[in-house]
Amino acid sequence: MKRKKWLQKTAVLCTAMVLSATSIPSATFAADSYADIEKSALAKIASEFAASYATSLEQSQDLVSGIKGDITVNIEDSGRSLLGFVAPFDVSWLNNASVTINSSFKDNKEGGSMALLVNDSQVCTLDFYFDPDTEDMYMKVPELSDKYMKVNLKETEDDETLEASTEGLSDSVKLLNNMTEAMPEASVVESLLNKYGTILIDNVKSTSDTLTAGDVSQDCTVYEGTLDSEAAIRTLTAVLETSKSDKEIEAILEKWSAVLPDSQDLNAQFQEAVDSGLNALKEDSSDEASQDGYFSSKTWVGEDGEIIGRSLTMHDASGDTPVFTWQMPKSDSSYGYLLEIYAEDEVYALSGNGTIENDILNGSYQFSMNDEPAANIEVKDYDTAEAKKGNINGSYSISFVADESDDSSDVSPLTNFSLDADIASTAESGSVKLGIVSAGATLGSVSFVSGKGDGVDIPDLASLKDVCDVSNDDDMTDYVSSMDFTKLMDNLTAAGVPDEVITYILSGGSSDTDTEIDDESIN
Repeated sequence: MKRKKWLQKTAVLCTAMVLSATSIPSATFAADSYADIEKSALAKIASEFAASYATSLEQSQDLVSGIKGDITVNIEDSGRSLLGFVAPFDVSWLNNASVTINSSFKDNKEGGSMALLVNDSQVCTLDFYFDPDTEDMYMKVPELSDKYMKVNLKETEDDETLEASTEGLSDSVKLLNNMTEAMPEASVVESLLNKYGTILIDNVKSTSDTLTAGDVSQDCTVYEGTLDSEAAIRTLTAVLETSKSDKEIEAILEKWSAVLPDSQDLNAQFQEAVDSGLNALKEDSSDEASQDGYFSSKTWVGEDGEIIGRSLTMHDASGDTPVFTWQMPKSDSSYGYLLEIYAEDEVYALSGNGTIENDILNGSYQFSMNDEPAANIEVKDYDTAEAKKGNINGSYSISFVADESDDSSDVSPLTNFSLDADIASTAESGSVKLGIVSAGATLGSVSFVSGKGDGVDIPDLASLKDVCDVSNDDDMTDYVSSMDFTKLMDNLTAAGVPDEVITYILSGGSSDTDTEIDDESIN
């Protein structure tokens, strides 16, 4: 019985990924059946995704030579007043703080430089280099010492989680250094999407009818497809058998194995996993109890051939269980919107209305949980044309709704605040600005900016001088004796940080006068 549920859920998940991916409103075509609709939509989305993927892959090579990122926290007057109640020192001098990072990937190494700025004035930097082969990390804070600290990540692995993180970092650096060699070509990605999406679609039976749906009414045709447990097993078997001898998948795995030598034979591991799945499916194909359930998929198509809605529903002896519903009917420039996602006994919904004019979307939405409103969302100047290229541009304002039925609601404390988000992206760069607003006044904001940078030169790590191993007590004694806080303190003062705050920071969070750091202890 458990395996039956697993098969049903797996079939739903696989098919849902294909069908939901093809629900983009721009998919327009002429079709006479459910299969025609889904295959045409799949071909279009696969083509668009492959084009976007090809562009991203090309741009990734530029980013490998130099990536720049900035994280900036801005504090407004209202935010400083609020922060003053909880901070252990005066914060009237603090306007902003930011971290800037430049990094490069070359010859299977990563190098970077991070800078900390306060009130737009640089306080200190951290130069770092990472060798994934030896798992050695080299770090230097020039304002503090001319020496490097070396940390071997293997020696810090004291639990499975940290060990997995270390391996993941090493693999990521190797992949980024060999992005072109490791990633499949766009044509291969498009071929795989069409190949396996078609297998799923071909096993869905279909019927058709007509209806009108949505807050904004639109005449449309609904096509319904069903997939029972027998077809689910047949579908998954076809997917696994096809993938077992798929030369495109084999070539991808061979590339990854070459880039990640410690990964052993990925293709052999894949074949073993496929055989295990096929054996499980053979056992379940003779299980009569697995024949009592199925799921249905509905696709609503407007008169112009545009997909304007989808739904997935599970059906078994216990009744009907919705998986998700998406609807977006339109009338001229106006549209209605509904998205419902079902998880166990929970229902999450996003509903609203808006307009799309000259490819620019503006709308008002409400997010609810189990029919209880949780948040209102305003969307402004969302560029739908750029979104098709993978670039997100628009402004969002999220305000929280109090649960009037429960004074202890976790959402209630947030009702006095709203979150504003401005997102801008192009093929070369992207930025996100998040602002916290209360009573019409902005308390503060956090900005994230990324794009191509100048990069850094990565030296021969084996030839680095003045390296102190953190695992060696004598080395660390030598490093501590080389530390000089003068430059760091001068930079803090230049940034407008008061002396008492500098003392508080350098004394490890103590403001007692007897723990103040004097000139002798910092030089």
